Amino acid sequence: MSSSDPLRPRALVAVGLALAVLALPACTARPLYASADNSDMLAPGGALAALRGRIAVSEANSRTDQIVRNALLSRLNQGTRVAQPLYEVRLTVTGSETGIAIESGGALSSALYRMTARYQLVRLSDNQVVDKASRTTTVPFDRTAQLYQTQRALIDARQQAGEDVAAQLEIALVRALEKAGV
Repeated sequence: MSSSDPLRPRALVAVGLALAVLALPACTARPLYASADNSDMLAPGGALAALRGRIAVSEANSRTDQIVRNALLSRLNQGTRVAQPLYEVRLTVTGSETGIAIESGGALSSALYRMTARYQLVRLSDNQVVDKASRTTTVPFDRTAQLYQTQRALIDARQQAGEDVAAQLEIALVRALEKAGV
């Protein structure tokens, strides 16, 4: 390959562009809960630490709701009992199972548990909706000929989906509170 090879400059430009594409997003990336000084928003000295124990979550109407509610309360308030809430998260959670693999005999062998949580973050002082959206997660699980094992797998999938959705909700709620200037 000689220095007069016309493909060489193009290859160098392509490599340079690829490196720029990889490097430029890193210029704006920061930890999820980081403020301007890079401190954890929910950490003891973080910007949202004052809200610990001040974010209520609506009462659960089903076991599926309760799983998400418990995980979300734990994540947002970190064990602090809710007293005189400033905000309330109003949740509606749905979950369903879908079979995805069928054995030759017609029995399901694999399934997905899909959970969707819709929420509204409400500032209680003026009943203003600060944020509303939904989050969805899907957890695969195996079905067997043993009824107990299949039921246990479904319960475990529902629990895992609830914890996953609560983690997604925590991220969305912290971002909404940060955007609202809390």
